[in-house]
Amino acid sequence: MSLKIYWDRVTEKHSIKLMNYLNERISGLTETYDMVGEMKITNLSLGSKPPKFEIIQISDPDALILGNKSPNGIELRAKIGYDGDAYIGIQAEFKVNLPTPNFISFPVNVKVSNPIFSGIATVIYDTDKVCFCFLPENGDSPDDFTPLKDVKFETQLGDSAQQVLVDLDKLQNFIVDLIKTYLKKYLVFPNKMTIPLSEFNN
Repeated sequence: MSLKIYWDRVTEKHSIKLMNYLNERISGLTETYDMVGEMKITNLSLGSKPPKFEIIQISDPDALILGNKSPNGIELRAKIGYDGDAYIGIQAEFKVNLPTPNFISFPVNVKVSNPIFSGIATVIYDTDKVCFCFLPENGDSPDDFTPLKDVKFETQLGDSAQQVLVDLDKLQNFIVDLIKTYLKKYLVFPNKMTIPLSEFNN
């Protein structure tokens, strides 16, 4: 059974809330990459096209996913597919560490757009929170599975008022790796994203 999603009800306010939420959680993700300094999301749009949901089952919450038994919760599992015009703008520093650390740094602006996602996801509505995660498929381990199938890049290295370098494969590969790392860390079971229901009322 498919769900109809009223995506036109998603406003800029929701995009800003999501951007702030993600910025709180990406701090520190670049620490293992010597060539990238501080990074932040500067703009975000959830796009005009809704994701597609096909319901697999509706049941009591899985205690392994929720973390505890809940007599009042409900779980929805669905196949999710997305091929739309959402995008994220990312600003960071690209560092050259030779001959000394931080010898040269360049501003970097990346637009990540038109993502293609697919996978089985679960959404659990509990008394005071919502939990969401993707479930590995076809025997994949969490380390091997990612719901991100493809994405488009526009990359600019350098000050836009001066000479710039664009479409840097190495930097784009880093961003893809970073996104997949983020997804695994927060959105692929046994990890999950938990959002207090109070967040939806502010």
